[in-house]
Amino acid sequence: MKQCISAFLLFALLFTACSKDEKPTNNSSRTLQFEISGNYTGNIFASYTTAAGGTANETVGTVTWRKEITYTSGVSAAIIAVSGNGGTVGQQVTVVVKRGNTQVSSTTATADNSGSFSRSAPVVVF
Repeated sequence: MKQCISAFLLFALLFTACSKDEKPTNNSSRTLQFEISGNYTGNIFASYTTAAGGTANETVGTVTWRKEITYTSGVSAAIIAVSGNGGTVGQQVTVVVKRGNTQVSSTTATADNSGSFSRSAPVVVF
């Protein structure tokens, strides 16, 4: 029985292995694009990882905002968080993160009863 299982696993491994010509599916770009959009009418704030690995806080002037950052080799991960106040219940903000022009996440925040929200996008690991 053990020989049959071993033979099956070897057979499965041989026929599911990748060829050398296949391109990797992970994106190794160190450039991220952060995009904020939506219908939120209040004040929006963004906090994100800088190119050198620090943190920057920025007031988003309009609901359509874009920031592109190329990270240094010493930075192992990056994130963006958004918050807002002074909006109306149910208004939304969407944060899209792209890595090398390929979308890696989309996160939507909805204003609560006080017209506020706070939300972070998933961490991008380099």
